[in-house]
Amino acid sequence: MFKPQLVFFDIDDTLFRKWENFLPESVLPAFQALHEAGVMVAIATGRSPCAIPTKVQAVIEAVGLDVLVSINGQFNRFRGETIASHPIDPADIAEVIRICRAHDWDYGFISEEKMALSSDRQRVHDSLYGTVPYETDPDYWQRHPIYQMNVFITAEEEAAFTAGGILQRGYQMIRWHPLAVDLLHADGSKARGIREVCAVLDIPLAQVMAFGDELNDLEMFKTVGFGVAMGDGREELKALAKYVTTPLEAHGVFNALVHLGVIDRKPWGVA
Repeated sequence: MFKPQLVFFDIDDTLFRKWENFLPESVLPAFQALHEAGVMVAIATGRSPCAIPTKVQAVIEAVGLDVLVSINGQFNRFRGETIASHPIDPADIAEVIRICRAHDWDYGFISEEKMALSSDRQRVHDSLYGTVPYETDPDYWQRHPIYQMNVFITAEEEAAFTAGGILQRGYQMIRWHPLAVDLLHADGSKARGIREVCAVLDIPLAQVMAFGDELNDLEMFKTVGFGVAMGDGREELKALAKYVTTPLEAHGVFNALVHLGVIDRKPWGVA
């Protein structure tokens, strides 16, 4: 039995299926039971606060959320107050724009408030379908801190992009779509955000639990005391997890919390 002080949940394919717009009915009761048990509830996601799915946001508004680690640890809040943020240097943004314009590539900016893009061309639409509303505003970065950028390039175009030297300025590039990559600080990750939050709240990392499913959760699992992988998650993550639960459609989050003794409930569906 593991009794955490704080539990982090990934969003996509842990709490929520993007393509089906599906959130299990057991998620809200799971959050409620954690609060009743005196356990803080947190989300750790690559999404911006502005991109949290409506159904997840409804759960947050209904029962509250203690910690939000967002944009891969670039923007982090405790009960609505920002406790750590890591905006991209405007000089580096300008350099990325220069490289992209030289090759006629589209690019985007992610803040905690919105996603703004250089254009609304087809490649952008194809990449962002089903994610989050966005607007065309190529100068948005001049008026607001930017925590992550999108560059709409194929794998074959990556070499030309990196030849500009932007990664040597302390950035990493993560592909999330055949037509798009994220650009963020080299040390940006959910794990960094969790470490920062726990340092501020004086919570030992050994007393933290995390649920996830993807490769970007590997460092998070290495950081916390107890990692729970979804049953349909990546094999590399399941190998690192201390417990593997069922997929979200089978109420994997709720039933894992019950099985591990974190909440005092019967398994979902058991009278």
